[in-house]
Amino acid sequence: MLASFVADLKPQDVPEAVRQHCGILTADSVACTIGALRTVEGRAIARALHRPGVRPEGRSLTYRVYQTADALTGVHIDSSLGNLLDFDDVYEGSGHVGCMVIPPALRLGAIIGATNDDVVAALVAGFEVSARMLEASRPSETARAQIWGIGSRLAPATAAVAARLLGLGRAATTHALALACATAPVASVRKTVYGGSGVTWVKNNFGIAATGGVAAALMAGEGARGPLDILEGPDGFARMIGTDRWVPTLLTDGLGEAWTLPRIGLKPYPCCRHAHAVIDAALQCLRDLGVSPTDVDEIIVAGPVWIHGAPFTNFMPATMHDAQYSIAYGVAVALLGIEPGVAWFERATLDRADVRALASRVRLEPQPGGGSGGRVRLVAAGHATTAEVSAPRGSPVVPLTEAEQRAKYMTLVSGPMDDRPAARTYGDLRALRFDPNPRTLVAMLPEIDLQAEDPAQVAVS
Repeated sequence: MLASFVADLKPQDVPEAVRQHCGILTADSVACTIGALRTVEGRAIARALHRPGVRPEGRSLTYRVYQTADALTGVHIDSSLGNLLDFDDVYEGSGHVGCMVIPPALRLGAIIGATNDDVVAALVAGFEVSARMLEASRPSETARAQIWGIGSRLAPATAAVAARLLGLGRAATTHALALACATAPVASVRKTVYGGSGVTWVKNNFGIAATGGVAAALMAGEGARGPLDILEGPDGFARMIGTDRWVPTLLTDGLGEAWTLPRIGLKPYPCCRHAHAVIDAALQCLRDLGVSPTDVDEIIVAGPVWIHGAPFTNFMPATMHDAQYSIAYGVAVALLGIEPGVAWFERATLDRADVRALASRVRLEPQPGGGSGGRVRLVAAGHATTAEVSAPRGSPVVPLTEAEQRAKYMTLVSGPMDDRPAARTYGDLRALRFDPNPRTLVAMLPEIDLQAEDPAQVAVS
């Protein structure tokens, strides 16, 4: 049934509200991907995978998202970049989605000259399958503490996008989804993020997972068969990804009628979603007291017990990735009014004395239970106040405004793109307008000098 939904979906089958939210998610993911190339780490990833070891004489090695490099290499790069800033969308605290959906949709769509209708259908199918895969495989906290992975669970969603664009039909799409499950990377986040060596560049393993999903669809298109019973039994996909709560009916119940896609939220801050509620609460406390961040004496953060261990307890992160999971750092830069985005991770910001001083005043206080909420008590200038947030900004119940969504896009692409093309691409992406095909839009995105050292000068003139 899932394969039939993917193969048969047409834009006219999609409710307008679902289509609009898909456009919001698409624009947000593209901005996060371009913004990632403004970082040293983002350009290093693209250099490492695009023509590895090759440095063209007399000219720079350049890269344009969704266009440069071959299909599989490009998807690997773009998917990795999409999550690099940890600023991308998130499904109810369970995983990022756009970085697994947008790269295959825009890159393959541009390569084959897919119609606007096919691209829209592929995007909607990809987001819907992603959210349902995450929901159907959501583990208990006990299981998550032992095995956790996001890319591994979403490889079938990338295969769904590619299969829809390639027009594989129901039977071949079924095999593509099965092959994607069978070739998904190991669920390694307990080591790549929560391990004792700090947060690694691999993080959620999205690059390899997305590459495998596209490869699965390409192979199925040539007649490759997958294990069609891979979702079944004690030795099936659930065991492979380490979940103890596999509910396969959630993959298909109400499919095409009760949409899960609108439950995918956006992020107002470039850090782990589990830090967002406490950042919101800390900002509310600062507003309530009407004091300057320099007046703050103590910030007591209460949140789920499990966020009070590595990597969330690194009070003085030295790298971008460690900073994305540091509760103290996220609260400090937000209270100091540093613009969310690339600026949070510039070396000058990581080393700022006022950031480090404010972060040192954060005290973590575990509270029972899980969830995405948080409570903050802020003490400043002899006064104290407490704020509690149950749902972070950007979640479906507290969505970002259109003005906030646009500002985020424009901030992330600023520098590489001038305001006029940035505004045009934002409008086209929001409207899911890819006429006559994605090539026109992709060609408007900036070409980045991968050897540039100045983050303000990464765009090729």
